[in-house]
Amino acid sequence: MGPLESAITGAVASTLADTIVYPLDVAKTLIQTQKKRDIETDDKDQHHEVYYKNTLDALLRVVNAKGVCGLYQGLMASTIAGFLQSFSYFFWYSIVRKTFFRFKLLRGKGVQFSTPEELLLGVMAAAISQLFTSPMGVISKRQQTAMSKNGKVGFKDVLKQIYDDQNSITGFWRGLKVSLILTINPSITYASYEKLTQLFISASSARGRTELKDTAAQLSPRQNFILGVASKMISTIITQPLILSKAWLQRTGSQFHSFQEVLIYLYTHEGVLSLWKGLAPQLSKGLLVQGLLLMFKGELIKLMQRLFFRLRLLRNAQPRVRIS
Repeated sequence: MGPLESAITGAVASTLADTIVYPLDVAKTLIQTQKKRDIETDDKDQHHEVYYKNTLDALLRVVNAKGVCGLYQGLMASTIAGFLQSFSYFFWYSIVRKTFFRFKLLRGKGVQFSTPEELLLGVMAAAISQLFTSPMGVISKRQQTAMSKNGKVGFKDVLKQIYDDQNSITGFWRGLKVSLILTINPSITYASYEKLTQLFISASSARGRTELKDTAAQLSPRQNFILGVASKMISTIITQPLILSKAWLQRTGSQFHSFQEVLIYLYTHEGVLSLWKGLAPQLSKGLLVQGLLLMFKGELIKLMQRLFFRLRLLRNAQPRVRIS
């Protein structure tokens, strides 16, 4: 399967998974970007932000304040951002993997990738995609966090707010530095996934092959879901402090200018455990998305392969007209 087909199947699978669990993404963002509650402050104070105890509490408060539609505030921007990011990531991921695979073949080396090689290829693909998809991610986070402030959340209003904050278009790439650092997250995820697939795919089957196959298409939906969940859990726990700092940088009204400032602020005011604040909703959302993504992706690839196979059969079955 070529880079374009891989990008389409990956983007469609990611969009389906993200849409299903989007309310959890809203709850995760609200919990991660809230400040620690001061017990001496009256919760009824009109200047005090709403405090969310946990994922369920955040979901219920959003529904009470905005209705069920509030759980999908910012869905359009998030869907577009997710689709573009996944399309770009899988497109470049397919290219860099296949290029390196051919390079190893020409050098006469083993075709299996080592863990450091998997990590490097993942970082390269994710870094390229972030340059193109960062603006939509900023817009989505602004729309989600604006709900707790009774502010404007319209798409055009958010665009104006982002531009006015920096008085330039650079505001649409706010948090790009930490996003580039966070490219280690998908690289860890897919490096872990590729290594965990060895539990179901024997290493001997990879020897001697001259074509790089998509791993997801070789596994069952259940296997892809389980491995997706396990690999995402590993990467999320490792990179949660960076994920948290990115959310703070992109939230509405953020006064921070770097992820280091966010990490220092949280550590100083809320303690070291605050660096993993919102880990539960992050995991509940991330694990489901990754599991569903790989499950959908594997089945979409199989569907496309069957479709292409039937099209080839139909083309070969057509009678050829001889010109005498």
